[in-house]
Amino acid sequence: MKRKLLYACTSALLIAGMLQTTSCKKEDPSVAPAAPTYADYSINPANADSLMKVISFGSAKRQTGDWPTGASTNTVRVDYDPSLTVSTGGSTTYLPIVFQGSEAFTKVLLLIQGSTTGYFVFDASNAGTAGTFFVPMTIPKSVMQGNFQIRVLLQNAKGEIVSSKTLTVPVQIKKPYDCATTGATVSGSSGITQTLHALGGKAGNVAITWNTYSIPDRIDVFVDGKWKAGTGTTIAPPPPLCPCSSPLPGFVGSSGTFTIPVEASSKNVEVYVSGCTGSGTAWDYNLKCPQ
Repeated sequence: MKRKLLYACTSALLIAGMLQTTSCKKEDPSVAPAAPTYADYSINPANADSLMKVISFGSAKRQTGDWPTGASTNTVRVDYDPSLTVSTGGSTTYLPIVFQGSEAFTKVLLLIQGSTTGYFVFDASNAGTAGTFFVPMTIPKSVMQGNFQIRVLLQNAKGEIVSSKTLTVPVQIKKPYDCATTGATVSGSSGITQTLHALGGKAGNVAITWNTYSIPDRIDVFVDGKWKAGTGTTIAPPPPLCPCSSPLPGFVGSSGTFTIPVEASSKNVEVYVSGCTGSGTAWDYNLKCPQ
């Protein structure tokens, strides 16, 4: 009888302990859920809500709710309508905001045109009252070729809209060129063009023959994120942008060839072209991969 009673008590205690342990299992709110993964080139950029899930703008925070539509103070004038041509694959491109004003803006609001899931807020507390402010943008390899638009608003510390207009920035996405199969000839004009060339595991020299013609543009070449050559001196991203009529150092109207040694372990060559603003500039380059 005692054995039966002892067995019953022990079993009850074990069951109670299991129930207590199970009931105490709670998700730790401090641990972020694992980010979803997507297959390469599986997201159509025309689907704004899907693109919102994977695109990033540096340290910008996602904001739910409606896009602000209040009246602007018109205290910051936006002087340039940028356009971007970028490669998918995880490299960072920089969206330029050329501005001048009577007060500083402190936030940049970014909306993927057509999205219904919110927008991004990027801190711009160091922007000042005039110049060019750059917002980093990264598009992962899960995004396929295509086009989309970004709407941009500027806000001051009070949350008021201060920009003279809402920028609508057209973005064209391209797949990286594959050195394993071919080189590439790339051309463009005003604005930012960032192109990735996947090296395919071959060591040797990458030859880039370029021409910016008579109106000055700037070319910078990076290997796996490190600056290797350009029409100017060594810089850290973002490369500058300027009017064609007032070229900064590194903006040249010329031609030449960069020869850049790469290792078999090198993954990508990134060519970043800053086409000067305010004129009908044109440029092109041809990249030959290691043989």
